[in-house]
Amino acid sequence: MLRPESAPWWRRLFTNAMTPAYVVVRDDSQRRCPECRAAYDLRDAYCPSCHVATPEWRFG
Repeated sequence: MLRPESAPWWRRLFTNAMTPAYVVVRDDSQRRCPECRAAYDLRDAYCPSCHVATPEWRFG
């Protein structure tokens, strides 16, 4: 495989542009629903109280 500096211009352009954005996982004490302030688990896609999408699933 070619080194990054000797790669074609289109490969350098798209490789840098498609870098995934990582979602920061919060501590258990900070994991609260922004709508109703109820605590939710790390694997919950929706708040157990008000059923709003949790920030990790909404923005991740």
